[in-house]
Amino acid sequence: MTQIMKQKLMMIFISFALICAFLAFIIMNRSLAWFADNDRGDANGMSVSANVSPNLIIAKSADALLSENLSFKVDFEESAVSNMVAVTRDPDIEGTYLKFLKSPYAIDNRTGLAKGDAVLEFDPVPTTDNSQYFIDYTVYIASAYGELHVSSLEASIVIPDHVDLAHFNAASVDIYVGSVDADGYRGTISVAGAPQATVDLFSGNGGEVPLNTEGSITVIMRCYFDGALVDQDSGNAYINSYSVTSDGVVLGIAFNATE
Repeated sequence: MTQIMKQKLMMIFISFALICAFLAFIIMNRSLAWFADNDRGDANGMSVSANVSPNLIIAKSADALLSENLSFKVDFEESAVSNMVAVTRDPDIEGTYLKFLKSPYAIDNRTGLAKGDAVLEFDPVPTTDNSQYFIDYTVYIASAYGELHVSSLEASIVIPDHVDLAHFNAASVDIYVGSVDADGYRGTISVAGAPQATVDLFSGNGGEVPLNTEGSITVIMRCYFDGALVDQDSGNAYINSYSVTSDGVVLGIAFNATE
Protein backbone atom coordinates (compact mmCIF):
# COMPACT_ATOMS: atom_id res chain seq x y z
CA MET A 1 0.00 0.00 0.00
CA THR A 2 1.48 3.33 -1.05
CA GLN A 3 1.91 6.25 1.34
CA ILE A 4 -0.72 8.24 -0.58
CA MET A 5 -3.29 5.47 -0.20
CA LYS A 6 -2.53 5.20 3.51
CA GLN A 7 -3.07 8.95 3.89
CA LYS A 8 -6.40 8.78 2.01
CA LEU A 9 -7.62 5.89 4.20
CA MET A 10 -6.59 7.80 7.31
CA MET A 11 -8.51 10.87 6.12
CA ILE A 12 -11.61 8.74 5.47
CA PHE A 13 -11.33 7.16 8.94
CA ILE A 14 -10.95 10.54 10.64
CA SER A 15 -13.90 11.99 8.70
CA PHE A 16 -16.05 8.99 9.63
CA ALA A 17 -15.04 9.31 13.29
CA LEU A 18 -15.90 13.01 13.32
CA ILE A 19 -19.32 12.36 11.77
CA CYS A 20 -20.06 9.67 14.38
CA ALA A 21 -18.95 11.97 17.19
CA PHE A 22 -21.15 14.79 15.85
CA LEU A 23 -24.19 12.53 15.62
CA ALA A 24 -23.57 11.21 19.13
CA PHE A 25 -23.29 14.79 20.39
CA ILE A 26 -26.64 15.72 18.84
CA ILE A 27 -28.38 12.60 20.20
CA MET A 28 -26.88 13.09 23.67
CA ASN A 29 -27.91 16.74 23.84
CA ARG A 30 -31.43 15.97 22.71
CA SER A 31 -31.65 13.28 25.37
CA LEU A 32 -30.26 15.58 28.04
CA ALA A 33 -32.64 18.36 27.08
CA TRP A 34 -35.61 15.98 27.20
CA PHE A 35 -34.49 14.71 30.61
CA ALA A 36 -34.04 18.23 31.94
CA ASP A 37 -37.48 19.28 30.75
CA ASN A 38 -39.14 16.27 32.32
CA ASP A 39 -37.13 16.50 35.51
CA ARG A 40 -38.14 20.10 36.03
CA GLY A 41 -41.87 19.35 36.09
CA ASP A 42 -44.76 21.78 35.83
CA ALA A 43 -45.57 22.25 39.51
CA ASN A 44 -43.78 22.54 42.83
CA GLY A 45 -45.44 21.45 46.05
CA MET A 46 -49.07 20.74 46.80
CA SER A 47 -51.86 22.98 45.56
CA VAL A 48 -55.45 22.99 46.80
CA SER A 49 -58.76 24.33 45.54
CA ALA A 50 -62.11 24.38 47.29
CA ASN A 51 -65.55 24.94 45.80
CA VAL A 52 -69.11 25.10 47.12
CA SER A 53 -72.58 24.22 45.86
CA PRO A 54 -74.57 27.10 44.28
CA ASN A 55 -76.46 27.87 47.51
CA LEU A 56 -73.20 28.80 49.27
CA ILE A 57 -70.29 31.21 48.82
CA ILE A 58 -66.68 30.71 49.88
CA ALA A 59 -63.60 32.88 50.46
CA LYS A 60 -60.12 32.85 51.97
CA SER A 61 -61.13 35.40 54.62
CA ALA A 62 -64.32 36.48 56.35
CA ASP A 63 -63.93 40.01 54.93
CA ALA A 64 -63.69 38.65 51.39
CA LEU A 65 -67.18 37.19 51.80
CA LEU A 66 -68.50 40.77 51.82
CA SER A 67 -67.14 41.50 48.35
CA GLU A 68 -69.57 42.41 45.60
CA ASN A 69 -68.09 39.59 43.51
CA LEU A 70 -69.50 36.40 44.96
CA SER A 71 -67.10 33.48 44.86
CA PHE A 72 -68.00 29.82 44.59
CA LYS A 73 -64.38 28.61 44.42
CA VAL A 74 -60.99 29.53 45.89
CA ASP A 75 -57.54 28.40 44.76
CA PHE A 76 -54.47 28.21 46.94
CA GLU A 77 -51.00 28.60 45.47
CA GLU A 78 -48.54 25.74 45.39
CA SER A 79 -46.76 25.19 48.67
CA ALA A 80 -43.01 25.71 48.94
CA VAL A 81 -42.57 22.18 50.32
CA SER A 82 -41.62 19.61 47.68
CA ASN A 83 -41.15 16.62 49.98
CA MET A 84 -43.48 15.74 52.84
CA VAL A 85 -42.95 13.25 55.65
CA ALA A 86 -45.67 10.61 55.84
CA VAL A 87 -47.81 10.91 58.96
CA THR A 88 -51.02 9.44 60.34
CA ARG A 89 -53.75 10.79 62.59
CA ASP A 90 -53.79 9.97 66.30
CA PRO A 91 -56.59 11.56 68.40
CA ASP A 92 -54.50 11.11 71.56
CA ILE A 93 -51.82 13.52 70.33
CA GLU A 94 -53.00 17.01 71.22
CA GLY A 95 -51.83 19.94 69.15
CA THR A 96 -51.46 18.54 65.66
CA TYR A 97 -53.27 15.21 66.24
CA LEU A 98 -50.69 13.66 63.92
CA LYS A 99 -47.66 11.43 64.41
CA PHE A 100 -44.77 10.33 62.22
CA LEU A 101 -42.66 7.18 62.16
CA LYS A 102 -39.34 7.48 63.97
CA SER A 103 -38.31 3.91 63.11
CA PRO A 104 -38.46 3.83 59.28
CA TYR A 105 -35.98 0.93 59.29
CA ALA A 106 -38.82 -1.25 60.61
CA ILE A 107 -40.85 -0.76 57.42
CA ASP A 108 -40.69 -3.16 54.48
CA ASN A 109 -39.92 -0.99 51.45
CA ARG A 110 -42.00 -3.27 49.23
CA THR A 111 -45.22 -3.34 51.24
CA GLY A 112 -44.98 -0.21 53.37
CA LEU A 113 -45.93 -2.36 56.36
CA ALA A 114 -43.96 -3.40 59.43
CA LYS A 115 -41.32 -6.07 58.86
CA GLY A 116 -42.35 -9.31 60.57
CA ASP A 117 -42.87 -8.68 64.26
CA ALA A 118 -41.18 -5.27 64.22
CA VAL A 119 -42.72 -2.70 66.54
CA LEU A 120 -43.29 0.69 64.94
CA GLU A 121 -42.29 3.71 67.00
CA PHE A 122 -43.82 7.14 66.48
CA ASP A 123 -43.20 10.73 67.53
CA PRO A 124 -45.82 13.50 67.67
CA VAL A 125 -45.71 15.94 64.79
CA PRO A 126 -44.48 19.21 66.33
CA THR A 127 -46.80 22.17 66.70
CA THR A 128 -44.21 24.51 65.12
CA ASP A 129 -41.89 24.15 62.10
CA ASN A 130 -44.17 21.45 60.75
CA SER A 131 -44.60 22.35 57.08
CA GLN A 132 -42.86 19.11 56.09
CA TYR A 133 -45.63 17.12 57.75
CA PHE A 134 -48.87 18.89 56.86
CA ILE A 135 -50.29 22.06 55.32
CA ASP A 136 -53.33 23.92 56.65
CA TYR A 137 -55.74 25.76 54.37
CA THR A 138 -58.57 27.85 55.83
CA VAL A 139 -61.78 28.80 54.07
CA TYR A 140 -64.89 30.71 55.15
CA ILE A 141 -68.34 29.57 54.03
CA ALA A 142 -71.61 31.51 54.16
CA SER A 143 -74.86 32.17 52.31
CA ALA A 144 -75.40 35.27 50.19
CA TYR A 145 -79.21 35.25 50.21
CA GLY A 146 -80.23 34.91 53.85
CA GLU A 147 -79.60 32.44 56.63
CA LEU A 148 -79.75 28.93 55.22
CA HIS A 149 -81.01 25.91 57.15
CA VAL A 150 -79.46 22.72 55.81
CA SER A 151 -79.78 19.06 56.71
CA SER A 152 -76.08 18.53 55.95
CA LEU A 153 -72.97 20.34 54.79
CA GLU A 154 -70.63 17.70 53.40
CA ALA A 155 -66.98 17.93 52.38
CA SER A 156 -65.54 15.51 49.83
CA ILE A 157 -62.42 15.16 47.68
CA VAL A 158 -62.72 15.69 43.94
CA ILE A 159 -60.49 13.25 42.05
CA PRO A 160 -58.61 14.56 38.98
CA ASP A 161 -58.98 12.71 35.69
CA HIS A 162 -55.38 11.53 35.59
CA VAL A 163 -53.01 10.72 38.46
CA ASP A 164 -49.41 9.53 37.95
CA LEU A 165 -48.30 9.21 41.57
CA ALA A 166 -49.17 5.99 43.41
CA HIS A 167 -48.88 7.67 46.81
CA PHE A 168 -51.46 10.27 45.73
CA ASN A 169 -54.07 7.81 47.04
CA ALA A 170 -52.71 8.45 50.54
CA ALA A 171 -53.35 12.21 50.31
CA SER A 172 -55.71 12.97 53.19
CA VAL A 173 -57.51 15.94 54.69
CA ASP A 174 -58.60 16.38 58.30
CA ILE A 175 -61.62 18.67 58.44
CA TYR A 176 -61.96 21.03 61.41
CA VAL A 177 -64.67 23.61 62.04
CA GLY A 178 -63.79 26.71 64.04
CA SER A 179 -60.46 25.54 65.41
CA VAL A 180 -58.03 22.63 65.34
CA ASP A 181 -59.00 20.76 68.49
CA ALA A 182 -61.00 17.73 69.56
CA ASP A 183 -64.30 19.65 69.47
CA GLY A 184 -63.62 21.10 66.03
CA TYR A 185 -62.68 17.81 64.37
CA ARG A 186 -65.35 16.54 61.97
CA GLY A 187 -63.55 13.68 60.21
CA THR A 188 -60.95 12.75 57.61
CA ILE A 189 -61.34 12.30 53.87
CA SER A 190 -58.74 10.79 51.57
CA VAL A 191 -58.18 10.28 47.86
CA ALA A 192 -58.37 6.51 48.38
CA GLY A 193 -61.90 6.81 49.78
CA ALA A 194 -63.17 9.39 47.29
CA PRO A 195 -65.67 10.24 46.09
CA GLN A 196 -67.85 8.07 48.34
CA ALA A 197 -66.31 9.17 51.64
CA THR A 198 -67.64 12.47 52.95
CA VAL A 199 -67.47 14.48 56.17
CA ASP A 200 -70.51 16.35 57.47
CA LEU A 201 -69.57 19.66 59.04
CA PHE A 202 -72.76 19.47 61.11
CA SER A 203 -72.11 15.88 62.23
CA GLY A 204 -75.41 14.65 60.82
CA ASN A 205 -77.53 16.98 62.94
CA GLY A 206 -78.22 19.72 60.39
CA GLY A 207 -77.51 23.36 61.06
CA GLU A 208 -77.55 26.96 59.93
CA VAL A 209 -75.28 28.56 57.35
CA PRO A 210 -75.22 32.27 58.25
CA LEU A 211 -75.78 35.14 55.87
CA ASN A 212 -72.40 36.51 54.80
CA THR A 213 -73.06 39.89 56.44
CA GLU A 214 -73.86 38.17 59.74
CA GLY A 215 -71.08 35.62 59.98
CA SER A 216 -69.52 32.54 58.40
CA ILE A 217 -68.37 28.99 59.05
CA THR A 218 -64.60 28.67 59.44
CA VAL A 219 -63.21 25.45 57.99
CA ILE A 220 -59.59 24.36 58.44
CA MET A 221 -58.40 21.71 55.97
CA ARG A 222 -55.27 19.95 57.26
CA CYS A 223 -53.65 18.21 54.29
CA TYR A 224 -51.02 15.46 54.54
CA PHE A 225 -49.99 12.02 53.26
CA ASP A 226 -51.21 9.17 55.46
CA GLY A 227 -48.46 6.56 55.70
CA ALA A 228 -50.77 4.10 57.46
CA LEU A 229 -53.43 4.07 54.74
CA VAL A 230 -53.68 0.62 53.15
CA ASP A 231 -54.85 -0.39 49.68
CA GLN A 232 -57.73 -2.80 50.25
CA ASP A 233 -56.98 -4.69 47.02
CA SER A 234 -53.26 -5.37 47.51
CA GLY A 235 -53.15 -5.21 51.29
CA ASN A 236 -50.09 -2.94 51.07
CA ALA A 237 -49.72 0.62 52.24
CA TYR A 238 -49.87 3.32 49.58
CA ILE A 239 -46.59 4.73 50.91
CA ASN A 240 -43.46 2.63 51.46
CA SER A 241 -40.96 5.39 52.22
CA TYR A 242 -40.29 7.92 54.97
CA SER A 243 -41.22 10.88 52.76
CA VAL A 244 -42.90 11.45 49.39
CA THR A 245 -42.91 14.19 46.78
CA SER A 246 -45.76 16.68 46.83
CA ASP A 247 -44.80 18.19 43.48
CA GLY A 248 -47.75 18.25 41.11
CA VAL A 249 -50.23 17.05 43.74
CA VAL A 250 -53.52 18.89 43.25
CA LEU A 251 -56.32 18.39 45.78
CA GLY A 252 -59.85 19.54 45.07
CA ILE A 253 -62.28 19.75 47.99
CA ALA A 254 -65.99 20.26 47.45
CA PHE A 255 -68.52 21.51 50.01
CA ASN A 256 -72.12 20.63 49.29
CA ALA A 257 -75.08 21.89 51.34
CA THR A 258 -78.34 19.93 51.26
CA GLU A 259 -81.42 21.94 52.22
